[in-house]
Amino acid sequence: MSTNLKIMAMKVLTVKEAVEWVNKGNNLEGVVLDESTIKQVNVRDAMVLARGGIVIPEQNIYYNDDEIEYDEDIDELVITGGIVKLTWEEKAKRF
Repeated sequence: MSTNLKIMAMKVLTVKEAVEWVNKGNNLEGVVLDESTIKQVNVRDAMVLARGGIVIPEQNIYYNDDEIEYDEDIDELVITGGIVKLTWEEKAKRF
């Protein structure tokens, strides 16, 4: 099957429809996002879409600082050390 026929056979959804689809437990295999709806994607929707298998380019993601919730575990995190360089073997032992 040629690339053009594959694209034509894919289902086209808006960002809103795709987010609803993923939230219902589906993945986005075989789905193409409608180009008119991916110019600006809310950060939360972008995370849902990524979970479903479609990654939105960083330059198309926006967020509103007022929508970001305070999280004590993250916001009060204190970084105590410098960069640690580990070999792949050392990393594997940690997990």
